[in-house]
Amino acid sequence: MLKTERKKEIKVLIIEDNVYDSDIVAGLFRGIEGGEFSLRCADTLEKARESSAAEKPDIILLDLNLPDSFGPQTLDRAIEIFKGQPIIVMTGYYEDRLGVELIKNGAQDYLVKGKMTGDWLAYSVKYSIERAKIEARLKQHSDRLHDILEKLPDGVLIIDQDRMVVFANLGAELIFGRSKTDLLSHPFTLEADIKTTIETDLKRPDGKRIPVEIRAAEISYDFATCRLVTLRDLTAVRTLERSRDEFISRVSHELRSPLTVVKEALALIYDETAGKVSPRQKEILKMGLDNTARVNKLIDAMLDITKIEAGVMPMDLALSDLTALLSEITAEYSYVAAAQKMTLRSELPASPVSVYCDIEKLREVFTNLLSNALKFTAGGGNITLSLKEWEGQALICIQDSGPGIEAANIPLLFNKFTQVGKSAPPGVKGTGLGLAISRGIVEMHQGRIWAESEPGKGSRFYVLLPLLSFEDFIRNLVRREIELSSGGKRQFCTITLALPQGMTKDGNGEGGMAARTEAFIKGNMRNAYALVKRGEGEFTILLSDAGLKECARAGAVLEKGVAELADLPPGKAFSYIFALSYPEDFNTEDAFTKKMHEARGLLND
Repeated sequence: MLKTERKKEIKVLIIEDNVYDSDIVAGLFRGIEGGEFSLRCADTLEKARESSAAEKPDIILLDLNLPDSFGPQTLDRAIEIFKGQPIIVMTGYYEDRLGVELIKNGAQDYLVKGKMTGDWLAYSVKYSIERAKIEARLKQHSDRLHDILEKLPDGVLIIDQDRMVVFANLGAELIFGRSKTDLLSHPFTLEADIKTTIETDLKRPDGKRIPVEIRAAEISYDFATCRLVTLRDLTAVRTLERSRDEFISRVSHELRSPLTVVKEALALIYDETAGKVSPRQKEILKMGLDNTARVNKLIDAMLDITKIEAGVMPMDLALSDLTALLSEITAEYSYVAAAQKMTLRSELPASPVSVYCDIEKLREVFTNLLSNALKFTAGGGNITLSLKEWEGQALICIQDSGPGIEAANIPLLFNKFTQVGKSAPPGVKGTGLGLAISRGIVEMHQGRIWAESEPGKGSRFYVLLPLLSFEDFIRNLVRREIELSSGGKRQFCTITLALPQGMTKDGNGEGGMAARTEAFIKGNMRNAYALVKRGEGEFTILLSDAGLKECARAGAVLEKGVAELADLPPGKAFSYIFALSYPEDFNTEDAFTKKMHEARGLLND
């Protein structure tokens, strides 16, 4: 015979000082069909406390008017006494507002005496118990989340639409150097953009400035749209970066001098300037020369990647023809390909495809990609270099018939000191920095670089460069510098100048006055991040880490120096020259563009 499982008994504690009302409620419970209830009664809160201590009830029915407590405060006291246990309030009359207030203040439900039925009582009890369980689980999750947020080392803030702080964790207190009470009583004044990550300096009450990274996201908090802001202290990161950069720079420079001496000494012996050497000795000397050249190449690559990551790699920019550049590179490498029994061909448009770029840095990118294709493609293979215009951009592709790359390795290709795929042929070794440098150079040109490949089906490396007008190119360049300035932490300025018409080519030296002015700028503007040439004799210089004083000083040097080159009085060497400083003259790329147009228009009139 099957044993029927008995329903779990629900323990009910009725807190009611009116015996008549208490008996009615007890009678309703006993009349509930299929219900298993264990009833206990208490006529004061104190007796109810003692009863609960002896045996914890599952549900409490509470009258608000008791000998030892009266009105709404009875609910508050009961919640404090019976922590976490569901409470149903019994009232003598019905009022919507009262019921809402009672539930808002912690009751699970409320029932009106004299209008209760057994079915409604049963439903209310079961609903209240389940709701209390759900609330307990939600509170557990909420407490856990709150505990996690509190213990995060990053600062976490929630700010409302008035920029007032409505939540702050311990990490925020430590980063700001202010108490939570202080943070919650003041508006959030730092920039927090949901679209971009911002790096800036945070000034603490003790006067100390610390670098922080700020991220933000829109969230709903307390039924309102707010912004979740996280702040990360970058002090340790910046210290490590400075140590790394100083180490690389120092080691690189200190290695270069003795390496040069070693290379020159080996070359003197190899060339037999110091006397005859045997074929075997010459072979050993050649190995030494090749490896000193490789170490020098590694030093150059390490310095380049450090400059790129720091945002200080100088760029010499002008409108240049990619078709001509890629045609030159194809011609240069056709002999190498033929010697390795490969077919190298190009698919280039008949007309020029011109972009504002540092042509020599892009040459470095394309020769590196082509060298890799030659390195990893077996004899008899094919390599194609192509260029086409695509949606207002120049798309360059270098495709090979090599062994291909595993899908898992493609995301690693552009990391530093990473080499994937099959081993290079004997005697051919790389630094593991070529693709990382290539990516940095392409991104400096506001472009993209990526790879597509399948094992056994070769590889395709793509470079996408925007075809921009001078105004749009300068605008994007300034936007990048604003982003690097970390919300105004780093100042910079631009100086735009133009030589008078007819003076750009005066016959004195190659290229005339325009070429000599360019050489003067490069030789004297040491902190120039970018030099952009617009036509013959017009230049825009972007000076990094330059405030108003540095900008004024640079302008004076240019006026005096170029006037001396042209043998003209100061102020007569330019048709116009003007400077714009960040953040004093502009704080967005749009404001810069407007100011530049205004300045050029006024000075040209």
